[in-house]
Amino acid sequence: MKPISLTEQLMFNTVRIEAHDGSSGTGFFFNFKEGELTIPVLITNKHVVNYNRNETVKFFLHLSEEDGSTTENYAITLQTDWFFHSEKDMCFTFINPIFEEVKKQTGKQVFYVANEESLIPNKIKLMELSALEEIVMIGYPIGLWDSKNNYPIFRKGYTASHPAYDFNTKGIGLADIAAFPGSSGSPIYILNENGYSDKKGNTYLGARRIIFLGILYAGPTMNANGEISVVDIPTQQKVISRTSVMTNLGYYIKSEELLEFKNLISEKVKQQNSR
Repeated sequence: MKPISLTEQLMFNTVRIEAHDGSSGTGFFFNFKEGELTIPVLITNKHVVNYNRNETVKFFLHLSEEDGSTTENYAITLQTDWFFHSEKDMCFTFINPIFEEVKKQTGKQVFYVANEESLIPNKIKLMELSALEEIVMIGYPIGLWDSKNNYPIFRKGYTASHPAYDFNTKGIGLADIAAFPGSSGSPIYILNENGYSDKKGNTYLGARRIIFLGILYAGPTMNANGEISVVDIPTQQKVISRTSVMTNLGYYIKSEELLEFKNLISEKVKQQNSR
């Protein structure tokens, strides 16, 4: 494939992460800027890597062909350092060393599409949005994926709370979308490829828009007695004795929380340059 549309490009934004115990979740690529440097990282939830800062994971990468397309996949087993967010269920690892190793082993560049800081909306941008916006989530619900082509699953839903306001907790939003085991770590976007209307009624015919809202991490469930609790989106399906029903709602960490990682990355770059 040689991706053209926004949605085709986002097919190469995520990887299906499998932890050492066989559980799975979603990770996505993000490029941080440090001066003139571009630093690619892989981001997921802490609970996807079992809260283990040295978790070994498996995933597949796409390889790039000379014509800019991709047809080949490459399996990775990675024992790495995961850097944890101070508060939120979110972590990252540096991925460029893996890209360089793949290039050494195969002679080909890794084909991937990364989010960038420009996609993170500020407060002004969020205030321009309406309470009810259509969203897209990309990941691997119940571990399901197109294993032949190494492609993710797209899901659509709506914001369930206004994106500009925190839902009960700082840096958290609520989405009306089906969130199943394996969806943890999935990026959530407002995505328009063929025009959209804003909350003032203005229509932008043919315009493209992509806003990176956040990262799915948990969802409210209801038991047989009608009691509601918030739990991490599990990474594997288990047989349990209690009755627990997903409510088709998902909590997401707002994308601006990723910016906490910039300080840590800056420190690592300075340490590297001082050697």
